[in-house]
Amino acid sequence: MKRTLVSVGLLAVIACGNKSSPPAAGSGSAPPVAAVVDAGAAVDAGAKAAAAKPKAAPITKAARADYKAKLSAGRTLAKAAKWPEAIAAFEAALVAIPGDERALGELSFAAMSAGDHAKARTAGRQAVLTTTDPKLKAAALYNLGRVEEQAAAAAKAAALYRESLALRPNKTVEKRLAELGSAITTAPTPPACATPMPEDKLCDCLLATVADNFEPDDERACSVDATGVDGWQTVTFATSGMNESEVAVAAKVGTGWAVVGYLAAIYNPGIFGISEEWTLDAAKAEQLGDHAIVRFESTHTRTDSDMGIDEIESVTSKYLMVCVRDPKTGAASCPLDVTTASTYERDRIGLDDEELADVKDLRTPGLPIRSETTLTVTLLPEGVAQVRAVRGRPDGVGDTKLW
Repeated sequence: MKRTLVSVGLLAVIACGNKSSPPAAGSGSAPPVAAVVDAGAAVDAGAKAAAAKPKAAPITKAARADYKAKLSAGRTLAKAAKWPEAIAAFEAALVAIPGDERALGELSFAAMSAGDHAKARTAGRQAVLTTTDPKLKAAALYNLGRVEEQAAAAAKAAALYRESLALRPNKTVEKRLAELGSAITTAPTPPACATPMPEDKLCDCLLATVADNFEPDDERACSVDATGVDGWQTVTFATSGMNESEVAVAAKVGTGWAVVGYLAAIYNPGIFGISEEWTLDAAKAEQLGDHAIVRFESTHTRTDSDMGIDEIESVTSKYLMVCVRDPKTGAASCPLDVTTASTYERDRIGLDDEELADVKDLRTPGLPIRSETTLTVTLLPEGVAQVRAVRGRPDGVGDTKLW
């Protein structure tokens, strides 16, 4: 599971005009139990995470002015298709305000246009990881898709275009995706490391699937940890050299272990004002009808200080994953993975308006902003999960068959 203000890039302006990740259970005769997440608890967790986060160094007025001048110059150069000069300007903007998602997105587009796929991928991935703004993220995903198209990786490009469209529908992205239709296969991709293997091979297998995301000297951390439920473990592994990691869930199948789902994706760069935390709150084995299930409850928090425009945002999400064993074969799968509650907040950090005069047009209107979504999950003995919205418009509502 993967838990994803100014237009980015010239083509992205035209083209782009949302886990990382337990249900209630009953027996064949017992009534279903509803799992309702307390949205207030999510808010408290986000507040604690924000309070614990170290403060980033303030951006000076001169740095803001330099950033805006370099960003504007880069856009002018890109419009004239002067790609090396545009790249230099965007990189200079990132010296003024390191990690700025606007400059990263535009640097990705300029590098892609210049044919520097490595630079385009790195900047694009950083832009996607750095921003939670749907428009910026959609544009950065589109740019990454263009990079993969140029590299003749049609399937990767199509997946990135779909992610972009999920965040913001756009006719240009739809057109590029449609044009890739004949070049890609529609067959589902089998899950990585799903073939049972010895426990000590899990890390090697998962790290091998992301090997292309590392430089030779990058650390490739991985750990296998008990969940408290017999036959179930988590595997936390690095997915790139940019302090990204994922948490997979592995089940004992026969004499080996197989990856059956992904609980979280985490990005903790240690810079850029970004901090993320993920915790496994509970893992519970239960019986639902004639099937053994395990529910995994977890919490993911993210805070992001956008020092360039004196704003800070936080997102706190509660996740529920339900994994099921086939009573005949013992095979395991995780058919339900939903966000049961999410709270988003964005506000000013504290500078006065005079200090921000040079970047007034980049600031978010309507602050403070706060939104919440909450849903309930009811598991029926016949193997149906009823997911219902309580507040907001959460994804994943409806009925899901568990087997």
